[in-house]
Amino acid sequence: MSDIRKRTGAKGTTYQVRYASKAVKSGYAYATFGTMKEARAFSENLGAIKESPSGTKLDVEDAVDRWLAICEKIGRDGRETVEPKTLKEYTRRAKVMKGYDWTKQVHELEQSDIVQFRTWLLENVTRDLARRTLSSLHSVLIEMKLQGLLKDDPAAGITIRTGGRYEEEDAEVEIPSDQEVRDILAATETLRSMNTFMAKCWARYKPMIHLAAFSGMRPSEYRGLPWANVADGVIYVKQRADKTGLIGPVKSKAGRRTLHISRQITDMIFEWRDDCPKSENDLVFPTDTGKPISLSNFAINAWAPLLREAGLSIPEKTADKVILRPKYTPYCLRHYQASKLIEKSKDAKYIQTFMGHSDIKITYNTYGHLMKDREDRHKQTAEEIAFDLLG
Repeated sequence: MSDIRKRTGAKGTTYQVRYASKAVKSGYAYATFGTMKEARAFSENLGAIKESPSGTKLDVEDAVDRWLAICEKIGRDGRETVEPKTLKEYTRRAKVMKGYDWTKQVHELEQSDIVQFRTWLLENVTRDLARRTLSSLHSVLIEMKLQGLLKDDPAAGITIRTGGRYEEEDAEVEIPSDQEVRDILAATETLRSMNTFMAKCWARYKPMIHLAAFSGMRPSEYRGLPWANVADGVIYVKQRADKTGLIGPVKSKAGRRTLHISRQITDMIFEWRDDCPKSENDLVFPTDTGKPISLSNFAINAWAPLLREAGLSIPEKTADKVILRPKYTPYCLRHYQASKLIEKSKDAKYIQTFMGHSDIKITYNTYGHLMKDREDRHKQTAEEIAFDLLG
């Protein structure tokens, strides 16, 4: 038994369906829609409320807790257990998911429930956190489906897109020019030549910066690179060091890849091997104590001085003084390598594989603006060929 009630408030008119549900203490649950047509369609289909495939009924909050435990102790769908930093982020999203007033159990959820949850997210948290939380809910429901607690995933196809029609061009990744990268690479030798202390520091950082510029590796990947994964002209990317310095596998199957780079770069890396400190993880670029280099220490003690030496610092006014801030982050070298692949007319699939993107959408979202110019060149070529043949 259900009924539809029209509600008019500051945000306009909505239609609320009240229906019997054993999932709530009052015995009644509510669903709100923007049109009467949607409300009637929902009301007419109430007789088709799903049963749990296994017969086990689970609240959404309990499903979220079960998903977290699986991520931490077992690993989802045959994957590795997540790293502590990732688990901390998942726990943050779980808190948001459990903060919503779920009126149904997991097996009863419909697409309309997920849409309402998405609306609640966009109204109550930042867009970025909303997108990440909705993605994690999708993972929760996939896991519950694998466990036989859910027949279909009601969150399939429901997303929060990044950006928007009013997104500024400035929001796109900043990529240094060829000359700026030349200046960065030259500055590694300048710093190395300053004194004995700097020579010791930059014996490590010089090959690291060159590797970053010519491989497109993520900072976590070259900070976690072991000697066993370096060969003549080849880098095997299989593991990474997270922000806390914990060594683990790359974050996705796509991140596990073989990179063919110039032998000049691998030769430079091998020259450093005699001076490389011993490391329990056999790291190529460890600290003097053999630990992975801290990302924050690298940014402060190596990257910032490097960009100052290269003339790529920007004055930034604070409350009482002016400081020099690096024009780019260490990620700029990864973006630079992608831009060169695009310049060399490599196709999007090749770029996706080389950069280790798990989805080609990431490639297009990050570098699509660079590909526009290439598409224009392709169109111009097609016109020139047609003109040659047809006049």
